[in-house]
Amino acid sequence: MSNHIEKEKLSLRALAPAGYYVGVRIRFVAPETELNTLPTALLQTYSIQGMALHDPMMRWAFQNSGILRWNELANIDPANILDEYRRHGLAHGAVISILTQTRQTLRTVGIFARSDRDYRDPELLALQKSLNRLHGPADVELSPRQIEVLRLLAQGHRYKRIAHILGITESGVKARLKSAALSMGAQTPAQTLRMAVDAGLLTVDLPKPDSSSL
Repeated sequence: MSNHIEKEKLSLRALAPAGYYVGVRIRFVAPETELNTLPTALLQTYSIQGMALHDPMMRWAFQNSGILRWNELANIDPANILDEYRRHGLAHGAVISILTQTRQTLRTVGIFARSDRDYRDPELLALQKSLNRLHGPADVELSPRQIEVLRLLAQGHRYKRIAHILGITESGVKARLKSAALSMGAQTPAQTLRMAVDAGLLTVDLPKPDSSSL
């Protein structure tokens, strides 16, 4: 996991000591990255009972953008999902949703919890800033050299072959991929490629993942 994500995880853990869930850069229903420190027992109950279908926090997050404390969701929680959170020690919390619409529609959603008290306004702003950093810029630009390497990677070439085609060293190929990943906020070359395609930076038919080619 990239250093900037690890740094944000430390910040989020301090701000949400009872647990949190973050889905980063969700396109349709699948996030590019998930961060989850919610209690295991809650996650098991959540999955077995299909609570996601009735969770007022998730419903609000996908219909709005901004910040909302849990106590403001009481009137739209007929299935008493928030009570289930409380039974697992998550008594107070907030939900944050970030939406960008440029080349593509991307949403980042965060659910944060405390056991001791409600969130103060400065803490909510700190959580929102952390999510904004994870979400990344609405538009990311890659250099022609970075795109060139990604295009060859998408065609199934290994690093050694890419280096030969471009007339550079294999280390040079890795350096371009690393810089592209940093620009996109990605963790792996495969994720960088997919994010670049999703952002409309290049058009390719993505092959099925093959770890041996990386």
